[in-house]
Amino acid sequence: MSMKKNIIKKLSSSFIATLAIATLAVSCAGGPSFNNTIQKDQYDLLSEESLMRYNSNRLQAMESPKRDFISLALVACHQDKIMKGMGLLEEKMQQNKTNPFYWNALGTCNTLSKEYPKAIFYYELGMEATRASNKDLNDADKKLAEAVISNNLGLIHLTFKRYNEAFDAFKKANTIVPNFFTPDFNMAQLYIEFNESAKALDILKRLEAKNNEDIDVLYSLSLAYYKENDMDSSYKYITKIQHDYLNRADIVGLYAYNLMKKNRLVEAKTILEHRLYASEYNQRNELILDEVNQKIKDMPKETVKENKIK
Repeated sequence: MSMKKNIIKKLSSSFIATLAIATLAVSCAGGPSFNNTIQKDQYDLLSEESLMRYNSNRLQAMESPKRDFISLALVACHQDKIMKGMGLLEEKMQQNKTNPFYWNALGTCNTLSKEYPKAIFYYELGMEATRASNKDLNDADKKLAEAVISNNLGLIHLTFKRYNEAFDAFKKANTIVPNFFTPDFNMAQLYIEFNESAKALDILKRLEAKNNEDIDVLYSLSLAYYKENDMDSSYKYITKIQHDYLNRADIVGLYAYNLMKKNRLVEAKTILEHRLYASEYNQRNELILDEVNQKIKDMPKETVKENKIK
């Protein structure tokens, strides 16, 4: 069993994408205004590191009295039961002052409730605990804790658009524990955001080799290739996404754009007209729809008929 799995079994049996070992990950969707959860572990590369993309059923399945209190607290906080999660943690404070994973969990619950100054305070206590004497944690455990906390601090930097600090935090986490997927994923999102798609692709292809069904890895690959103007590769990856997720607010626009480029105009028009989007994607998707409609208008009627969905 790997170091990472040992720690997860001991503490949480789950947790990052952001946050299962209590790790946090950048959302490809750019925000929490729509549902970007994943229903099955097979589509979630980060399932052993983070709870962030767990849907309600996956979270509920983790509510076992056999789990340790840190795991149960993190599950509660991811279910938006912040008071319950914080209560589980606070009653064990005296016994856990030198446990960095304990302070990380408090930081994570405060991050999820957007109490960022408190989150930073607890994460810093966690960093101090990685340097403290603790007979229950070996050096590998402490390194993992330091990497997790560094990643999570990076997410807070990102929230406040401190991009350089965020990148440095993700890079530090990745350097401390190279086989830690979440910081890699987060760095890839930053590279895409700042149009350094080639660097993003280097990371994403490594992640794809670990799980070639992960929804957000496939979407990110498609988006990076789109930014590289390689529409054949963009189409290849967007169509690898499990069908149920193609309607997601961030994914559907890129999917429709790829269909349009393949001259599948009626399909593109249909999926754009019959979906509800998060507000931050409305304008983008409406612009794509306008372009699709114009292309349909310019096509001979016979071609449009042939193009219809059967």
